[in-house]
Amino acid sequence: MRRLLTGLAVFLVLAGVILFLPVFEAPRPAPVPVQTSAQQISMGSVTAPAQDAEVRDLGEAPDQAAPTSAPALTVTRTDAAGFSLVGVTWAHDPAITDTVVHVRVQNGDGDWGEWTTIEGEGLEQTGPGPAGEARGGTAPLWTGPSTGVQAELVTRSGARPEDVRLDLIDPGTSAADTALGEADIQETADAATEMPPVYSRAQWGADPALRSWAPEYAPTIKAATLHHTADTNNYTADQVPAMMRSIYRYHSVSLGWGDIGYNVIADKFGRLWEGRDGGLADTPIGAHAGGFNTGTFGVSMLGNYDTVNTTQPMVDAVAAIIGWKFSLYGVDPYGRTTLVSGGGGTSRYAKGVAVTVPTIFGHRDVGSTACPGQYGYSRLGEIRQKAAARIANAVTPEIAQRYASDPALRKVLGNKTGAERSAAGVVWQAYEGGSLFFTPATGVKLVRGGVLAGYMRAGGPASLGAPTVEEKALPDGRGVRAEFQRAFIYWSEPTGAHVVRGAIAGHWFAQGGESGSLGYPVADETAAGTGSVSRFERGAIYWSEATGAHVVRGGMLAAYEATGAAAGPLLFPTGEETDAPGGRGRIQQFQSGTTYWSETTGGHAVRGGVAGAWAALGGTEGVLGYPVSGEQSTTGGGGRVQHFQDGSVYWSSATGAHAVRAGVLAAWTAAGGATGPAGFPTSGETPAERGGVVQNFQSGSVFWSAGTGAHLVRGGIAGTWRAAGGVTGALGYPAGGEEDTPRYAGRVQRFEGGSVYWADGRPYVLQGDIAGAYAAAGGPGGLLGLPTGDAAATGPGGNGRVQNFQNGSVLWSAVTGAHVVRGGIGGAWGAAGGVTGSLGYPLGGEEDTPRYAGRVQRFQGGSVYWLDARPYVLPTDIAAAYAAAGGPAGVLGLPTGQVAPAGPGGTGRVQNFQSGSVYWSAASGAHVLRGGIAASWRAAGGLSGPLGYPTSGETATNGGALQQFQGGTVTWGAATGQTTVAYR
Repeated sequence: MRRLLTGLAVFLVLAGVILFLPVFEAPRPAPVPVQTSAQQISMGSVTAPAQDAEVRDLGEAPDQAAPTSAPALTVTRTDAAGFSLVGVTWAHDPAITDTVVHVRVQNGDGDWGEWTTIEGEGLEQTGPGPAGEARGGTAPLWTGPSTGVQAELVTRSGARPEDVRLDLIDPGTSAADTALGEADIQETADAATEMPPVYSRAQWGADPALRSWAPEYAPTIKAATLHHTADTNNYTADQVPAMMRSIYRYHSVSLGWGDIGYNVIADKFGRLWEGRDGGLADTPIGAHAGGFNTGTFGVSMLGNYDTVNTTQPMVDAVAAIIGWKFSLYGVDPYGRTTLVSGGGGTSRYAKGVAVTVPTIFGHRDVGSTACPGQYGYSRLGEIRQKAAARIANAVTPEIAQRYASDPALRKVLGNKTGAERSAAGVVWQAYEGGSLFFTPATGVKLVRGGVLAGYMRAGGPASLGAPTVEEKALPDGRGVRAEFQRAFIYWSEPTGAHVVRGAIAGHWFAQGGESGSLGYPVADETAAGTGSVSRFERGAIYWSEATGAHVVRGGMLAAYEATGAAAGPLLFPTGEETDAPGGRGRIQQFQSGTTYWSETTGGHAVRGGVAGAWAALGGTEGVLGYPVSGEQSTTGGGGRVQHFQDGSVYWSSATGAHAVRAGVLAAWTAAGGATGPAGFPTSGETPAERGGVVQNFQSGSVFWSAGTGAHLVRGGIAGTWRAAGGVTGALGYPAGGEEDTPRYAGRVQRFEGGSVYWADGRPYVLQGDIAGAYAAAGGPGGLLGLPTGDAAATGPGGNGRVQNFQNGSVLWSAVTGAHVVRGGIGGAWGAAGGVTGSLGYPLGGEEDTPRYAGRVQRFQGGSVYWLDARPYVLPTDIAAAYAAAGGPAGVLGLPTGQVAPAGPGGTGRVQNFQSGSVYWSAASGAHVLRGGIAASWRAAGGLSGPLGYPTSGETATNGGALQQFQGGTVTWGAATGQTTVAYR
């Protein structure tokens, strides 16, 4: 930097006295990516040579180190398209380390050149490239324009490589090769040592399409490795760009490395060329020293310096680029460093072995190779000396003066730890205890400790500018502050050092800075959405150009960050936190929503359609109260929900947002909520008739009243209920939710005035006494099963009601009430005419008969008994007489037949029982006739005799019993068992 300033001053002085005349020259061709090509000639292997190859004894160009018995794999091609570089590759095999290839080429006139020996490539990629496995191969050999080739391959050990291929590279042509002009890359890095000019990849025509492996970077640079390309030395300056393209093609494609192996190449004319992509000032990992690629800077000399001496311009260029690189990373050219081998076929050390080497070493020091050749290796001492001299000459006098003049400062700083560096117009020198930074505007400033670490982590001078005020202890005694041209750095023991800058810094200062409510920064400012954020001990400040800077803290911050903060749906805060309406909490506005906080609920964001529905109900002062959760997906997806103190707001794209609360919410949730049969709400809660409320959903409604609570009504049941008048009809409000019917497949829902059943694909209403009788009979789980019809008028003049079920009916009249009629009794009753027959309406339910196994049911016109699997109908008077005699448990026992006509002309009736009969006529009524009296009566002619119909039942006497008849009396004596008849 000092040299640049001095040069600028001299120029300004000369500009005042010298008139410069314009100089014109023809425009140079612009460098462009040049397409290269390769011909691949398959050679196969010694055991399976390719079609054009053959195996023979060691050929015309014998290798003295190889046994004469070693077989040679050879190929000749005289009809090749033009090429300028030759290489031989084979399938990767770590055991193949001693391959020697002999090559000669034929020019366009058909003349063959001398044989050239190419040894195996001493370089090695760290891993396989993106196109597949890396291959083994020879070093590339520049031949110049050629059309024919002969090659033979041997191994000293007799090893036999597989899938051998001869690659002939055509580098293509570019008009820019002979008119490069000045090197593009100059003074691009943060070093005080001047960077030598380097020709860029673009200048030598690198085709980006060949670079199939993105750069990988080491943590730092610890050493430099010197190489030679083991190539021809017979090249011109104009040929170097084509040589670079050829090597690039061979390394990246033929060997499968994805890019050229070296970081920088120096030619014999002293020019430097950018090699592997990734930035010269950075730490891209090359493929130049098997096992030692990471953390080393690979510089290769173009040519073979085992056979000829290096040139001085080349050595000077190598020293210059290494000195500059070392000044970036504080490496001592005379130092030594420890590297850990990554292993590999060309490495001299197994993977994991720690090796201590000079910081500038030759490839042969770590690899099984002669690289960089005997002459190149002998120049290492000179290269170290010149690299160190370049670094030593880069000293800023202002930094040196302050360091020398201040003993206390020297005690703090200790010794230098590297060369001076520079960036963005700032020069600095690193020491053991800190660094001194200098610009003419700011002078020399000390930065050390945590502040220095934070400064460099944030990008140093390039990001924050030069330090303007050295760190000072802050009044609170907790930390220190340092000022820079574009930021401040605050440090404390618990928080570390962090940068505060720009509008965020201004807003933080307005809050009291480190002594205010936010405290010290705990992180550097980082990008957030379209703005930035800085975090502090007790909150954060978010900034965007549209909203400015605002504090978000506590529960508000937790709620905001739960939504994704600035990158989430709320975007940036538009104001500070304030009291919420009513004073029970706090509120903060954001671009697309609001966060609310209270002591009991914490902080939660409310936004979008949910916010609209909530606000319409009064927000924090309304019926829902404060939010108790953030907005979240509903179970099963399909919508969103947010919970509040007294309800929830549900949203879907089809229905919008609506609040659901209190009993309605409980009933809807119990029915499955949004994923249940009702779906999402389509309205808010509204008043319903008779003092209740209703809320509609996609497939149903929830009705609530104080007497019934809240219940969902939907589907066919809802339709039937509404057709019956809904809450104002006979059924009234729902008294329960829809349920499965036990025993039989159906659904039922109870209402205030009855129930609605869904069976066989249709609804049925049960109300009043019929519903009560059905329930008493066990309902849908009882003997009747499900309804098969609605209640209908029945009886004379439609004075009653009947409802049929799967296994019976319920009959009702105002006089008799509602009773079940079913089974065999029901069949007999129906056969007797049902309600319009002699039996009329049932007076009770079916009952067990005492003493005998049977069933009985009473009707208006009699009773029906079910005995021995058959029914018996007893008309009223006969039934009464039978009952008076004790019924089935009395003296008659069970009926043995149906009622039948009796007497002359069938004017009466008789019904027989196990132990007697009951006779009836209109004149005499119904009376039991049995035993000895009945026998005497029959002996006297029965109904056709003079006695006629009985006019009383049997009554006891002192000695037996007697019974009155129309025509007399029959007496029975207990002592004798004899009967006497007395006629009138």
